[in-house]
Amino acid sequence: MKTKLHFLSILLALALLAIPTVVFAKELGLLIITGPGIKGDLTLSDESVLRRLESSGFFDQSNMLKQAPENLGEGYTITSNLNLDGTMTPFIQMVYYPMEVGQPGYIHMTGRLDGETLRTVDEWSQLPAEADKFFRIVMSANDVTLQSAVIAAPAAVVAAAPQTQPEVQPASTTSSMPAAPNQALYVALIGSLIAVLGVAFLFRRTVSQRSV
Repeated sequence: MKTKLHFLSILLALALLAIPTVVFAKELGLLIITGPGIKGDLTLSDESVLRRLESSGFFDQSNMLKQAPENLGEGYTITSNLNLDGTMTPFIQMVYYPMEVGQPGYIHMTGRLDGETLRTVDEWSQLPAEADKFFRIVMSANDVTLQSAVIAAPAAVVAAAPQTQPEVQPASTTSSMPAAPNQALYVALIGSLIAVLGVAFLFRRTVSQRSV
């Protein structure tokens, strides 16, 4: 009986010793980031930085969204790799969409390790404020200024004023033709008047001569 208990104690001790080894063998070991403002890709492997990201909730999906946010532009693709006994294995692939400074960004989970390969997923969540703030600090320390993924709403199109046709002036009622007929009539009247005066003058002179 004592031999059996001693054997079980040894097995329990070995199991407890093995637990830290397993956890260490599966820790986050590398982040590969691509996106606006990054030439090629950015690699993060500092253990303290990666642990702080984990503890801040950067990889948590507690704040899940029912649907994708609207008006999002280009984001930052992040591939997270596990350190499996010294071998870096991709286990999460996601796209981070930063908002304006002070507003938590969005995470679109696109791949998750399933067995030995990444399984395609389509899950949206919003980062905790602390996680977003720390990630910005990390990127800034690596000379990367995050560019907001918010697409500005298109400016309202101002309706163009209708083109007005030049106002057509009504045709003048005054004839532009030369007033030749009126002038001829006027000349005729003058001529008649002169003739009448001439006749009257001759008649008067004749009467005057007879009376002498």
